[in-house]
Amino acid sequence: MHNTDLSQILHVLSASPQIAHLVLTAGLSAGFRESGAVSLGSTKASEANPMVAIRSTGYSFDSIIGYQDDNGCNIAIVDETYLQTLVMVANERFAINAERIARFRTALVTAFKPSASEITGSSNSNWEHADERKRRKREEGLARQHTLHMQRLQNIKGTDATKISSVMFKE
Repeated sequence: MHNTDLSQILHVLSASPQIAHLVLTAGLSAGFRESGAVSLGSTKASEANPMVAIRSTGYSFDSIIGYQDDNGCNIAIVDETYLQTLVMVANERFAINAERIARFRTALVTAFKPSASEITGSSNSNWEHADERKRRKREEGLARQHTLHMQRLQNIKGTDATKISSVMFKE
């Protein structure tokens, strides 16, 4: 019989190597020392989906506390006091791992939290809101359509393009 406490292992499938790096950095900074990333490359550049393993075995332990005899009876080889000590150590390690998980979560939230400039787009002077872009594109398309129409009308001989245009494009 064993009293076993194993630390968490969390596998995260990332959308890109850059995201994998952020996740790995968060795990390492939270204290998950044995963390790593695999599948960083791909046969096709657009299909790279790295797997990040967040893990640490530094606080795991395994202790033999008994055995089973030939008749199938469980025999304890430690006394009650030692067993209580093992439970206390296991609970302390659970608390340490819970703290690590909380630090990891905080580091992830911080790593993926958009900055104010990303939300407003103020860091990029060329950035425009989706509604503004839609309006601009529509206006550009209508202007292009009007120009093409005017050129076609100019090609019609003996016709005043302005009169025909005012009938077709009522503004």
